[in-house]
Amino acid sequence: MPRAFSLRSATVAFTVAGLLMAIFAGVLLRFRQELTEEIHRRMIERDAAVLHPVALQQLRDAAGLHTDSPAPNPDLLAYAGPDDSVTPLTHSVLAVLAALKSAQQTGMLGVAVFDADGNPLRAVPASMLFVDLPPDDYLELTRLKPISRYHPRFALGPAFAGAHPSEGPVPVLEVLLPLYFPGSQNLVGVAQYFMDARPLAAELATIDARIASQTRGTLLGGIALILLVVGAAHWAMIRAQRLIAERNERLIRANLELSLAAKASVLGQITSHLLHGLQGPVAGLRAVLATRPPHETSEEWQSATDYTARLQSMIQETVSLLGDRSSSTAYELSGHDLIGAMRERHAATAAQRGVQLEISGGFGASLDSNRGNLLCLIASNLIENALEASPAGGTVRAVLTLADNRVLLTVTDEGPGVPDEIRQRLFQPGRSSKPGGSGLGLAISHLLALEIGAELQLVQSDESGSEFSISLPLQRLHTDS
Repeated sequence: MPRAFSLRSATVAFTVAGLLMAIFAGVLLRFRQELTEEIHRRMIERDAAVLHPVALQQLRDAAGLHTDSPAPNPDLLAYAGPDDSVTPLTHSVLAVLAALKSAQQTGMLGVAVFDADGNPLRAVPASMLFVDLPPDDYLELTRLKPISRYHPRFALGPAFAGAHPSEGPVPVLEVLLPLYFPGSQNLVGVAQYFMDARPLAAELATIDARIASQTRGTLLGGIALILLVVGAAHWAMIRAQRLIAERNERLIRANLELSLAAKASVLGQITSHLLHGLQGPVAGLRAVLATRPPHETSEEWQSATDYTARLQSMIQETVSLLGDRSSSTAYELSGHDLIGAMRERHAATAAQRGVQLEISGGFGASLDSNRGNLLCLIASNLIENALEASPAGGTVRAVLTLADNRVLLTVTDEGPGVPDEIRQRLFQPGRSSKPGGSGLGLAISHLLALEIGAELQLVQSDESGSEFSISLPLQRLHTDS
């Protein structure tokens, strides 16, 4: 799989993961903010919800009414003052009386009372600074709805004119309660309470800490889940791309093999015609060389005789192989058969050159005749090259083994090695390290190896010798039962 694709897919995966994490974090933090605000609002309104019924009950008590009594007629109420004088008990007076009873509760910092029109009536402590009711608050109070406000840092000194001189800014809860009689929609007055909210601040801080802790846990869990999902998706995408790449590679290889098979078929037909045409001239040439005058014993004559014999042998072997393929003759060759054929073909040449030939190995399995003969032909060319490269007294070793589901043939010589300039294009025609060589032997061997699905390569080469190997997979190997 291309490295560029891996890098690109990893970049896309990281980008998607980062985007999902950012969206998840934004939604989670927004939800946390809304939840915190809702909890704060309910807790701030909690004290107003508790205090409001108490203030209304105190208003009824001040009017001498029971819980379900109708609203009183102000003209029928009277209030006995400290000097035993009788004063009409107006709604404003009732509001003041009801609110002042609440001023003595624990945690109450101050109380202010307003009449039904929003005008200030009285405050406790008396030094408390009166502030007119804002129009929006008054409108809400006329609808008989209480109002609660939380002041995290409230300056007591200016508001209560020295009543709390040692107090700095403290949390304060401000509650505005509409005062009215049951069954009536008319506002009697308004009570404004300022309460110590330090216990409420502690509760809010505890709740905020718990929400923050849960948010962190949820955020970390969500990020881990996103990374897991994106990682799994990225792995699946990489795996799918790898499978596609492998299938494409197999398809390309199959197309190449089909192309090579077609070329090999055409080449076989052409070779067959050429070899049939060469058989006669080569046989005649060998006959001429065999009838040379007795006094002609130079090395040139002997070399020409040897090359002609080898050429005639190769032509006969190739013609026989092509005949087997065209006639669909099928048989099997075991590893031991291949070893025997190699020894038989090259023993005389090795002895003539003064080179020791060691051929070993073999196996009990068998190859079909097509692959076996082509493998034997490739081996013959490698061994012949090794015998030519090795000096007199040297050793050529050929080992045929069966391991790791492959047939492996190695041929080692003690020649001068393959030059670097030849090694780069070793299996191309025209590249040879032998004087006057054409390089066709290795080029044809390489094509034959491709034909049977084998791999021919130069394993190592230096001044102490060279080693060639051919590896043939077993997918078409037959094993003796």
